[in-house]
Amino acid sequence: MPIGRSTARQKWQDRGAFMENSVGEVGSHDRQETSEPVPASEVRKTLSAILKSTPFRTSKQTQHLLQHIVDETLAGQLETLKERVIGASVFNRQPAYDTNADPIVRLRVAEVRKRLALFYQTAVEEPVLIRIPSGSFRAVFEWAGKASAQLLSDPRVPEPTDPPVEAIILPTLRERPGKKPSPVRLRYRWWLIVAGASLVVLTLAALLYLPSPEERAFNKFWSPVLENSNTVLIGMGNNPLYELSNAGEDEYYKDHPKSRFEEMGLHPYIPLAPGPIDSKYINPATDTYLTIGDAVALSKIGYVLAQRHIKLDVRFVNDVTYGDIRQSPSILIGAHNNIWTLNMTERLRFGFQGHSTIVDRFDSHKQWTANFDRSETYGIAARLLNTWNGKVVFVIAGVGYSGTRAAGEFITDPQSISKLAKSLPKGWETKNIEVVLHTTVNNQIPSAPDVVATYCW
Repeated sequence: MPIGRSTARQKWQDRGAFMENSVGEVGSHDRQETSEPVPASEVRKTLSAILKSTPFRTSKQTQHLLQHIVDETLAGQLETLKERVIGASVFNRQPAYDTNADPIVRLRVAEVRKRLALFYQTAVEEPVLIRIPSGSFRAVFEWAGKASAQLLSDPRVPEPTDPPVEAIILPTLRERPGKKPSPVRLRYRWWLIVAGASLVVLTLAALLYLPSPEERAFNKFWSPVLENSNTVLIGMGNNPLYELSNAGEDEYYKDHPKSRFEEMGLHPYIPLAPGPIDSKYINPATDTYLTIGDAVALSKIGYVLAQRHIKLDVRFVNDVTYGDIRQSPSILIGAHNNIWTLNMTERLRFGFQGHSTIVDRFDSHKQWTANFDRSETYGIAARLLNTWNGKVVFVIAGVGYSGTRAAGEFITDPQSISKLAKSLPKGWETKNIEVVLHTTVNNQIPSAPDVVATYCW
């Protein structure tokens, strides 16, 4: 016998009342449970899932920033979660930099908030909610409240069956007789839904895959290499070094015992007697060693080019000829140990003079000299287009290896290049650029360099 409309509706209302009462009871219990603090172990589990998710795995910078904010919040170091402190710790800014002129922290934290929102749109099963409230740089950790989801599968609570279709549709038709949606209106609503979904998809794609303004400026700066070559020549500086010969070591060990590692062939520093050194005890180490600054600059360049699937042809400058530089884009690393760097900068506005100085050849009163201990030093980063050699040449060089390292970090950092581009004249993309950089050195590691002079022609 068919169920009457009033009977079906009454049964559905009874089920609804039962569910409402049940959810109300469990919901209050859930709020009581989730008011407890979230353990750090649970926060770190969720953080690990976030960093591996699609919104974050495409951006190392947002990963690093979120990791830093969560770590400092868990450690209770709230005084370090201030804009200027984060800028110095995460983005290598000077401790007293102008946050109004360089709002990098605010921009990146806003980006992190957007990516967190994208993550939680799909990660509905995550038990912990990590968020960064607007106007703050610290993280907040909350339970996501899974009691309602557990309720649906709880065998103690009867799961409602779907109500009869007539119990839902017929009352509406009775309330609005003759108001059936027209096919035109239905099609209009359908297209609105499709358009809205398409807009969401396009917005997500733009956030995840379109390059940021910093990346666009960086790609323009490096475009002569990135767009026109499969192989780039790297000319490495070669320091004039000498090493103790086997004969010199044997002479010393006649009167001195060897350690177990020296028995295995370890080359230690051997004290030399005062006076002249016999040439048979030393050998010139030609095309053998790199300074740490040159090596770091090379690794930075290698990372940038490897992402674009560009091969490197790495050579010491003694093995680089004029014809080699004419045939392919070139990058010269090192200053006083690289004759090609000195050759290319000899007629530029900014160039090297002596062991410690960079000069402005347009203004004889301007020069920048490194400290005697290189705790404060300078470097040059240049991009030379259509010069006499016929090919693009990048120069990464400094006073001392720390100056070269700072120049390498500057020229491979999208944020630094983007900030530089804003100060350059219109049309800089097709012009030569030369930049003088300053850095301070602590424990042999240079700080993020700042620009002291630029020239674009």
